[in-house]
Parts: sequence; C-alpha cells; structure tokens
Amino acid sequence: MEKFSELISVLLEHSSQRFIDFWNLQLVIALGALGFSLANPEIVSRVRVRVLISLVFVLIAGFGLFSLSSHQERAEKLWTALEARLAAAPGEFIPEEVAYMDSLKPTPFPVKAGAIVAADALVILVIWFSPKIKE
Repeated sequence: MEKFSELISVLLEHSSQRFIDFWNLQLVIALGALGFSLANPEIVSRVRVRVLISLVFVLIAGFGLFSLSSHQERAEKLWTALEARLAAAPGEFIPEEVAYMDSLKPTPFPVKAGAIVAADALVILVIWFSPKIKE
C-alpha cells in the first residue's frame, strides 16, 4: 500500500480538501453578507441592494460549482486509476486496506454542489426576507 500513498494523497487533496476550501470561502462570504445585511437594514431594505447581493451570490455559486467540477473530474479519474491498480493486484492488499481504499471514493458532485447551492440560497432568502426598514 506504500506505493499508493502518493496517489491517495493527491486524491484526498482533489476530492476532500478542495471542497473544504470552497466551502470555507462560501462560509466567510455568507457570514460577511449576513452580518452586513443585519447590521445595515436601512441599506439592505433597498431592492437594488438586495438584487445586487443576490446576483453576487449567484455568480459566486457559479464560480464555485465550475471550479469544484474541474477538481471533481480529476478526483474521479484518479479514483478510477487507483481502483484499476487495486484490481490489477488484489493479492497485495489485506481486507482492511481494501476497505480503506473504498472509503476514499470521492463524494458525488451533486452532493457537493447541493451543499454550496443550498448555502447560497439560504443567504439569499435571509437577505430578502429578514425584517426591513420601510423606504
């Protein structure tokens, strides 16, 4: 299994770490926007400001999904290569190593994309439906 350690490291970087990086970016931006909107209800009460914030979140989600999809594609190709190597030499691995390798399978893209889209949608809903000051 030692000869697969570099592949495993790259796989983990492409599948898990990249999603965590995108998620952390989304979280920081979302908390900043929520903090701004809750601290400045008179500014966020304007429809133009809410539309602009919503548009920014849609664009950020689009960028995040595009970037995440490229990393997902690489992770899935690497997973396929790792699986092929495992299938080519099954006798070299004990059952626990095989189970560990199976646990490295990348999370499906719709799950990751759904988390990012849901987080952005939640922020947009809060911005549109939080108490506003009448103009």
